[in-house]
Amino acid sequence: MNTGLQDAYNLAWKLALVVSGRAGAALLDWYENERLPVAKRLLSTTDRAFSLVVSDGWLAGQFRTRVLARVPALAMGLKRVQRLAFRTISQIGIRYRTSPLSETSASLPEAAPRAGDRFPWLRLKFAPSGPTEDLFEKLDDTRFNLLVFGQAAPPGGIPELADQLRIHEVPRDAANDRELGRARIPRPSFYLLRPDGHVGLAGTHLDAGAATRYASARLHLGAQGASPQPRGSVRPQE
Repeated sequence: MNTGLQDAYNLAWKLALVVSGRAGAALLDWYENERLPVAKRLLSTTDRAFSLVVSDGWLAGQFRTRVLARVPALAMGLKRVQRLAFRTISQIGIRYRTSPLSETSASLPEAAPRAGDRFPWLRLKFAPSGPTEDLFEKLDDTRFNLLVFGQAAPPGGIPELADQLRIHEVPRDAANDRELGRARIPRPSFYLLRPDGHVGLAGTHLDAGAATRYASARLHLGAQGASPQPRGSVRPQE
């Protein structure tokens, strides 16, 4: 079920941009590029597991009755195994780092979240004296979200995204710094999140020109054959 939901979400935001005339049809090509490898891995794993379950061999029988009956129960008592199992079943560990829609600046530390990754869950303050909030509840999952750390967002946002963009400037705060450190997110840095929560563009110092080129060349926004909506300035979300 999780695979089907992610398939639908991955296609839906791309299709919405194309149907609304904001992006060229070439954007749809990257649905298969991102999701077909996931489907192949799932089918391969399912086939191997099914073959083991139905096998009449003595060794397979011993594995089913002796190993599978004990080892998983013991392993699931370990926090590390629990986290791995959760990431596998929920599929939040799926990455699109090699996708044409993923672009990471060379200046970003290797250990930091990168383009193609699902952005990590965080609890942050979005105002110096404000409450600590769940990041994913703050995001608009029908639009792109630009997260900016340790620097100001471009005054005009990313014009190619216009009202499809929400900007979140994360202020310096001791609690924020601890949370960012836990996720290995440096200051300064920025992350442009796709509607499905995966990182499209990531780097350290935000360059409005680079963001514009990404929107045009990678997302095909305003591409030939598309009729972009009127552009306007974008203000950080309150």
